[in-house]
Amino acid sequence: MIDIEAYKRFFIDIITTIVLPVIGGICFVIWIFYFFQYPVITFPAIFIVFLIIYFLSGPVFGGVLIAFILSAGIFAIAIVDNPFDKIMLIYEIVWIVFVFFRFEHHRSIYISSKRKAEIDHEVLDRDIALIQSSIAENEKRSAALLQRMDNFQKFEQIISSLESSMNERDLIKLIEELTGKFIRKGKWKTKRNPKKDIFVDYVKTNKIPLLITDMADDKRFTSEEYKEISSVIVMPIEVEGSYWGYIEGISVIKNVKFNDSDLRLLSVLSNILGIILYNTSLFHKISSLAITDGLTGLYTRSYFSERLQEEIERAKSNNLSMAVAMLDIDHFKEVNDKYGHIAGDMLLRQIADILRKRFREIDIIARYGGEEFTIFISQTNAESGFAILEEIRKNIENTKFFMPVESYHPIQIRKTISIGLTELKNESTTEELIKKADLALYKAKNTGRNKTCIYTDAEFNND
Repeated sequence: MIDIEAYKRFFIDIITTIVLPVIGGICFVIWIFYFFQYPVITFPAIFIVFLIIYFLSGPVFGGVLIAFILSAGIFAIAIVDNPFDKIMLIYEIVWIVFVFFRFEHHRSIYISSKRKAEIDHEVLDRDIALIQSSIAENEKRSAALLQRMDNFQKFEQIISSLESSMNERDLIKLIEELTGKFIRKGKWKTKRNPKKDIFVDYVKTNKIPLLITDMADDKRFTSEEYKEISSVIVMPIEVEGSYWGYIEGISVIKNVKFNDSDLRLLSVLSNILGIILYNTSLFHKISSLAITDGLTGLYTRSYFSERLQEEIERAKSNNLSMAVAMLDIDHFKEVNDKYGHIAGDMLLRQIADILRKRFREIDIIARYGGEEFTIFISQTNAESGFAILEEIRKNIENTKFFMPVESYHPIQIRKTISIGLTELKNESTTEELIKKADLALYKAKNTGRNKTCIYTDAEFNND
């Protein structure tokens, strides 16, 4: 593309530096020729020509030519004889000097005004640049604020999603999924107790988060097995001031790198996760306290009744067998009276441990009250349940229970249990099943204790 302005500047420079001085020189030669013949008339005429040259070419060439003119005027005064001509030449010289300085004065004002205008223009350009810079900065701030608002909305969504689950295993999967959506780069893993993970080991050892923007530039991990990894970020998750686990992000794409912004976002996210995990643990503790007995760790009577009703309905719907037993420690009051209530509590805990180890997870064991326990045995009839309970009864009979006393040598005692057992037939409520198991237990206690009795309709209805 032709630069017209550059061509204009080129031609103006040629005219002012070559053409005008040549024209001025020609005019000066002509003027010299006529000057000696008609000095009074010719002298001021050349001034006008040189004044134009001075205006067009500037003070360099025009000023020199005007100096020659004044010198010629002074020379003319010396060569003319007529006094009138001398006076006219003096008048012309004075007039030329006056015109020159007036012209120079106006030219100075023009140059000063032009410079001021240029300075004002520069100041205006600078102000415009500052305003544009301020606008750009405000746009950046607005973009940052919008990004923060977007992040807050994402955090809100993450918190809502995480709080919807109170299961730690589900939370771990959800954390990985949401972190990937939030950071939008890399593959993520949440680890409780990682093994053979050099990046997590580094964080555990140094107790600081790890950010490797470019694996190729990092000298800490130079093994061949890490060459395919492009970038790594690891953030610990703390729950109540202790390390719960770690969030680890790994990128294997060369142009996808983690940065400081990702580290800051992950730090905020890990704090949120720590709070939610702490709330989850509290929820489970509270839930556990609500359904478990504080002394034995077995289920409470109310929880047992709720679950038993559900199991009754499920067994009837699926035509499954089920058995319910009531267990009572024989002569338990003697332990409290002889060794104290602490010893009685110790005995209850030890028997509870025996029951917990013997039964399956699908069975339900509860402390029914005092020294009584209730047991729901899933998918088991009275005959199979009797065999299981007899085995437990004999085990307890042969066990030596340690009793704490105010002595350096704790004593050992033996205890027996009585058991009442019934199986589901036509009953529709927990009260009916518990009542039949209780009747069978009453029979076991009244017929010598340390035995298991099964409820039968024929036997107990006749009674």
